[in-house]
Amino acid sequence: MSIEKPHYIASSNRLCLESGMSPDIIVRPKNFLTEQELIAKKTAYKEILSVVNFFSYKLLDSLKGTPLLIVISDSEGYLLDTVGDAAIKATVEELGITLGCLFSREDVGTNVVSLALEEGHPVKLIGNDHFHKHLFEIACYGAPFHYTDEDTLLGSICIMMPITFQNPMFLSILSQAVDTIERELLLRKQNRALSIMNQVMLSSSKNGIIMTDENGVTTEINAIAEKILNINSETDLGTSIYDSLLIGTYFKSVIETEEIIENIELKFTNANGEQIVCLFDAQRIYEGDKVIGAFGRFRDITDRCLMEKKIKENEKRILAGQIAAGIAHEIRNPLTTVRGYLQFLEKTVDTNTAQLFTSLLIPEIDRANKIISDFLRIAKPTTKEFEILQVHQFLIDYLWKFLESEALLHTIEINLDIHPDTDHLIIHCNREELLQVFMNLFQNSIQAKGHRPLAINIRTKVVDSSVQFIFSDNGKGIHSSDLARIFEPFFSTKDIGTGLGLSISQKIIENHNGTIQAISNEHGTEFIIELPYIKLH
Repeated sequence: MSIEKPHYIASSNRLCLESGMSPDIIVRPKNFLTEQELIAKKTAYKEILSVVNFFSYKLLDSLKGTPLLIVISDSEGYLLDTVGDAAIKATVEELGITLGCLFSREDVGTNVVSLALEEGHPVKLIGNDHFHKHLFEIACYGAPFHYTDEDTLLGSICIMMPITFQNPMFLSILSQAVDTIERELLLRKQNRALSIMNQVMLSSSKNGIIMTDENGVTTEINAIAEKILNINSETDLGTSIYDSLLIGTYFKSVIETEEIIENIELKFTNANGEQIVCLFDAQRIYEGDKVIGAFGRFRDITDRCLMEKKIKENEKRILAGQIAAGIAHEIRNPLTTVRGYLQFLEKTVDTNTAQLFTSLLIPEIDRANKIISDFLRIAKPTTKEFEILQVHQFLIDYLWKFLESEALLHTIEINLDIHPDTDHLIIHCNREELLQVFMNLFQNSIQAKGHRPLAINIRTKVVDSSVQFIFSDNGKGIHSSDLARIFEPFFSTKDIGTGLGLSISQKIIENHNGTIQAISNEHGTEFIIELPYIKLH
């Protein structure tokens, strides 16, 4: 009894005959990928081939004793890989079937690769199902495989064996293998998409993020976390987070005790010497009911803290201004009256008393008046006129004239280093106020002089759209606990003085739309004044 061939096999054989092919003449593939095209194709299919090959070897292992060759093609029918029986492989290579060849009905007649791709379901060609007689002793089974989520055809997996080993079960076994391969490919695709999404979230997040496995080994560190903590993912990935003095105990507690960490304020100095303030959160990561790691998030609130500090300082200045305005008349008017009477009485008293008036009482009244004036300057904006000056002009023509004589008087070495890039930059400033800032810094350096001969350096450099004036000395330095308070009104570490000099200096610089900051250690102190410069076109 003859079994009728499936219509697609009969149709393919008929088309071969109509195209002029002869069943008795051996044909060979005519179209091949170039070497470069084959390399590119295999690179594109690298992950797919690794999955298919893995399951192909499992299939070969389960069918030990059956000589068979597994052939893997892309979606167009180009041969990308073969695994299996060496003798069968040598036979097909003699027929011109090598990597990069195209399986098409037009070139090689009815074949299982092109039929599986065209029909979109598993097919088999047993013996005389083939068009060419030299293939009648071969049994072939083939099945297409896809990305099942979008039904994208990826290629085909086909089995070739001697007809004596053919078995109807092979098509079912191949179909099951393809189902497994498709599930694995889909899983990898989804994992890849999740990984990409995870990387996008990590890279686009404005927070620092660190993730670990269930043992506390770091698995993810995003760029923001690297910047905040001044760490390097290339060297720190794969290390234990428990070794971190800053956050190790928090992660350990989260992983081992189920604790959820929220809004812990961390203050630390990074490797660049920058003071950082962060809010830190951490919690476990679960997969179902199983703990698979921990997630830590850093929110850098350094700028916010600095802003809050600035607001508090401004509030102090406003309060100081209100107090000063309220008491200025109450104090100044009597002082003016007393000073006037002292000057009047100076002419009527004896010489010793007059000397007391001029050397002590009147200077002390003048000093009290100056304190009130300084106090008012902290809160009140400047009303003095600004002018256009070159950096070089300000430093050489004005500041140096003040400092040169003072340096000789106090036996101080002063070095002026004007960077060529800043030489002719233009600043908009009030010359007298800016000079006062530098004179305040100069006086502070003299008062903080250590055992070494005092040396002062003033240098300039360009930073973005600003010019920096860096004033440094080699004095005793400022204690770290005092450094954060030096710009507060009335704060002073000296036995004499009002503690208003640096507050006034900061106010002047802020009125110039600039900033002033201090860095200090036991080797000396450095003040960095940054002012915007004017770009002339």
